Amino acid sequence: MGFMNVKEKWFYYDTVMVSPWVATLSHPIPGWYSSFTNLATSDAITFFNSRNKSIGLAYNNQDARDQLPFALVAETVSIGFFAPSAASLYGTPCPCIRGVKGRVDFLSAWWEDEVPQHTSATFKVNQDERLKTNCAMLPPSYGPVAVAQGQGDTSTIQGNSASVNAGGMGTPHLKYRWEFAANGIGIPKRATMSVEIRFTEWVKGWMSTLWGPGSIEFATSPSPAYVAIPSVFMVQCMITGRREVQQRGEYHA
Repeated sequence: MGFMNVKEKWFYYDTVMVSPWVATLSHPIPGWYSSFTNLATSDAITFFNSRNKSIGLAYNNQDARDQLPFALVAETVSIGFFAPSAASLYGTPCPCIRGVKGRVDFLSAWWEDEVPQHTSATFKVNQDERLKTNCAMLPPSYGPVAVAQGQGDTSTIQGNSASVNAGGMGTPHLKYRWEFAANGIGIPKRATMSVEIRFTEWVKGWMSTLWGPGSIEFATSPSPAYVAIPSVFMVQCMITGRREVQQRGEYHA
């Protein structure tokens, strides 16, 4: 009698970060960027073959970066673009006198809603390309969705309004994702799984001219009068499916 693995629900996710905070890290993280201009010089961004959970469980849950520890039946895939809800970003020094020099307010909405439409995605198993499409067709269906905008008073810049934005693509339910065939895509144990995204020249041209990401300004009291926190822009890829786990007492090679 042959052994039979148990198929249990599972998912893998990996994250690329763009933030000035990246430049302060003592140990650089592969595929993370400190500025949009640095990101614009990359030909492609890859997921699942560059990082593992050592970068932090909030950003990655892989045990190994280059091989799957279990056989996997991949059922869905998504690409999510996430940006700060505090959309008013400030340059250095921060805050600027009168709060106007070195400020940008549109990057959050641009990153979440425009950039995915001008970005391609390729899903690979070993050397086989199993999916090639537009990132906007792979909505994450988690995180902020739709769009909300507003303005709030930032006291440290003499009462000038600061912008707030929350947006994203998809419907907030994990079932509304890109689905593979009814039986999914079988990926053997120790195979290499990867997703590669590429920006169009239009996006890369934009990013090469941007000075951000900047900082988010928070008023404090009594001193200092403000705290400048580096903003974070992220791209996150998630694959859901069923991994095949050996049953207790039926371990096999």
